Amino acid sequence: MRIKFIQKIIDKIRCKKQKKINGTNNTVLIKSNNKTIKLNKKLNGSIVGDNNYIEIHEPNFINSYIEFRGDASKFILNKTCKPVIGATFFLGEGGIIEIEKDCELGNSALWVVVNGDYKNKHKLFIGEGTHIAKDAIIRTSDGECLLDFETNKPISEPKDVYIGKHCWITSRCTILKGTHLPNNTVVGANSLVNKKFTQENTLIAGSPAVVIKERVKWNENSYYENMQLYLNNQNKE
Repeated sequence: MRIKFIQKIIDKIRCKKQKKINGTNNTVLIKSNNKTIKLNKKLNGSIVGDNNYIEIHEPNFINSYIEFRGDASKFILNKTCKPVIGATFFLGEGGIIEIEKDCELGNSALWVVVNGDYKNKHKLFIGEGTHIAKDAIIRTSDGECLLDFETNKPISEPKDVYIGKHCWITSRCTILKGTHLPNNTVVGANSLVNKKFTQENTLIAGSPAVVIKERVKWNENSYYENMQLYLNNQNKE
């Protein structure tokens, strides 16, 4: 029975895109029920490089994909509140992705790209309890590189992306390098976010996003359910 249970865990993080782990000193750990399983041969993704690290807690990967291209990158996914479905994570040289527990990611589509380098690693951090709706894109870099016309010096350096605790990023949002979202931030649908916000409990939206409303919070209940709770509390008073 124990062998079958472990095999089910491994199968959950695999998909049709299984590839070999290439390179040296790469570590892939799956953690569940205080047990740690180390994958040595294949995973639902690709590693080409050395000294990379993957750690997934309570694996809930369904048709999702992780790709490493380079050395010394790190991917840590703590236990999610729902399965991670149809997400793609790409890490370049020295990229770091760290996702705290109880997050909801993608709900069918999420594209994440994190690039860095050995001397100046770049990171995506997603705080506990954050929900990211479908068709979201998160990038710490621009993809192609912008150069100074005269000197050819690269001028489009990657930057960290920080998303605080209990944020709600709604459908089809794009989160670009240098973004900082404080705890309890709500991002309106189709927004493009590319700068640092400092005030908690705000609704931001637009392209580029700006603060639309202050002193808000959110939960998973419907409008009707929340209104009933509100009216019941009003009646008690």
